[in-house]
Amino acid sequence: MLSERKRTILKALISDYIQRAEPVGSRTLARRYNLGISPATIRNEMADLDEMGYLEQPHTSAGRVPSYKGYRYFVDSLMQAEKLTPQEEQRLSKSLQQRLAKIDTVFYRASRALSEVSHYISLIMGPFLGQQIFRQLRLVPLDSQYVMVLLITDTGLVQNRIVEIPAGVSAAELDQIARLFTKLLAGVPLEDLTSSLLQELYTMFSRRNRFLQEFFADLITNLAADEGERVYLGGTTNLLKHPEFNDMEKVRGLLGLLEEREFLCSLLADVTSEDIEITIGEENKYVEMKECSIVTASYEIGGRKVYTIGVLGPTRMDYARVVSAVDFMRKQLSDTLREIIR
Repeated sequence: MLSERKRTILKALISDYIQRAEPVGSRTLARRYNLGISPATIRNEMADLDEMGYLEQPHTSAGRVPSYKGYRYFVDSLMQAEKLTPQEEQRLSKSLQQRLAKIDTVFYRASRALSEVSHYISLIMGPFLGQQIFRQLRLVPLDSQYVMVLLITDTGLVQNRIVEIPAGVSAAELDQIARLFTKLLAGVPLEDLTSSLLQELYTMFSRRNRFLQEFFADLITNLAADEGERVYLGGTTNLLKHPEFNDMEKVRGLLGLLEEREFLCSLLADVTSEDIEITIGEENKYVEMKECSIVTASYEIGGRKVYTIGVLGPTRMDYARVVSAVDFMRKQLSDTLREIIR
């Protein structure tokens, strides 16, 4: 356990470093913070904190910076969440106030607003299509040759693809096909649309109208296609605003990872707790993430499945503000989604 004096000094030093991104010395702490002790005493306490692994000294003549251990102690024992300003709360909630028909749009707006308020990268994991329930199929003619296939689930998610149709098929016939599919599949989890069930549907429909066999085959293929989870990113260029990422090689490696869906899903998939989780620096399993921290929380859609919202930034992240922003947005997101799928 750290003494109260060491706790006070460690908290002041980390807070100062988060704001200014510069090593902090004893005289700086004495001048900027009313700690009630001399620079010499602060220097001795900082030396102890260094030996204990809470601080590091980049250069012999420089001040000190927090270590991974120091950040972990800070977020676990010293930090108090910083309340968002009314303007920041309004920015987050306003992005979701307009009633939106598509969940895709909700996630896009939420991720964008969260990145703007936090000044870091926001990540929101969208629902896994296979774990949703089939609600409705719509076939919308685009012209005489193509139709848009709209698959609507119980969470309001809309998947759309374009399929070619044979010449001479009327809008009335397309509507009849869509209504029959909806009647047969309504209430079926998409993950249960097995090849045998889809083959049965294909046989049933193609027998009724052999002229549309190829169209039915394409339609069944599109129903079976599963894109998996989607992760919505906001503010990836915010990384460039922080001095830790002046090295373009380092930035390229991290941005490259952020373009990989499997990496993003892996980063967010393990979050199941309802509480805020903070992963700092070397706690990340990816080498490219060793100088990053991520603050995550869960939200639900329809009370059935837990998904993840998070903010990614440097280890010198303003944790107190980010925790509040993530917590506020996950509540707003859950409320908005609840309204959509009601």
